[in-house]
Amino acid sequence: MPKEIKKRDALVGQVHTRKANVASQQKSTDKLTFVMVSENNEGMRYDWRISDSEFIERLDINGANMDELNTFFKNHNRDVDDAIGRVENKRMEGTSLLGDVVFDESGADTKRKYENGTLSDVSIGYRINKYTVEERQGEPDIVTITDFNIVELSAVGIGFDSGAKFQGRDANFNTGEDGMNELEKRL
Repeated sequence: MPKEIKKRDALVGQVHTRKANVASQQKSTDKLTFVMVSENNEGMRYDWRISDSEFIERLDINGANMDELNTFFKNHNRDVDDAIGRVENKRMEGTSLLGDVVFDESGADTKRKYENGTLSDVSIGYRINKYTVEERQGEPDIVTITDFNIVELSAVGIGFDSGAKFQGRDANFNTGEDGMNELEKRL
């Protein structure tokens, strides 16, 4: 049974980043739709403060607050010059969080890279408010983030969330051929 413990209290209140995958399926339009967090979003994290321990982090999308999410950046650089679009129509669809990105003029090159498949990944920046920990003997603990604020979405080169995909206008999205990401296959 998961329980909240104090050894990772340093996680609370910090802005964390997560990468997600997208796959190009749509040609030029005014906006592109991204799966920002998928159902199968867990990944390995390292807690350098606790004897170099590692743990599996999972976001519970039911605990996501997207009120602060407005801007699309490059590489988590939350600088005015790296703002290349706005995030609209943020929503839960099935078991994933999606958002539409409307690129401005400075983001035209980045948008083209998504459309032609050069880029495939996005990443969220988020602040953790609450989490639970499932301690496991001989295996990494599972930390489930149960309450978090998504503060930005960014274009990045490599994704964290292997189940997140770029969604075409009428396309269905899934986590892959068998519906599982690589971490799930190892667990």
